[in-house]
Amino acid sequence: MTHLPLFDPPSRRLVGTPNGRTHRPAGPLLAATLVAVLALGACASPPATDVPMAVADAAVRRASSTATGELAPDELRVATGKLADARAAIASGDFARALRLAEQATVDAQVAELHAQTQRSRQAAVESEAAARALREELNRKAIR
Repeated sequence: MTHLPLFDPPSRRLVGTPNGRTHRPAGPLLAATLVAVLALGACASPPATDVPMAVADAAVRRASSTATGELAPDELRVATGKLADARAAIASGDFARALRLAEQATVDAQVAELHAQTQRSRQAAVESEAAARALREELNRKAIR
């Protein structure tokens, strides 16, 4: 009785089993199948949009103060619009677009806040200059007497 090996690694040919049947080694086929299933599963799952949406929502809410609404209404409107578009993209299943819009809404909300802060700083500078001018004029009047 001749004994055939169960696995013949160098040749990867059909090999015999003790009962006389032949088969191909399953290792490479199993590995390829597993890789294909995992790759397809990764493509099918939506990207994580929860965190970017929460960040964008918080940024827009923080920027939606009365002062920002008065001093940077256009920038705030853009941020709010992009956040609404991101929500609509999630509802339609376009997760990549939703992620992009959420990130843009976050940046636009920050731009609105910074624009409002710049306007407040300019206004404070103008008021400081006016106060300094009034003080200088008062000192000049007292010095002349």
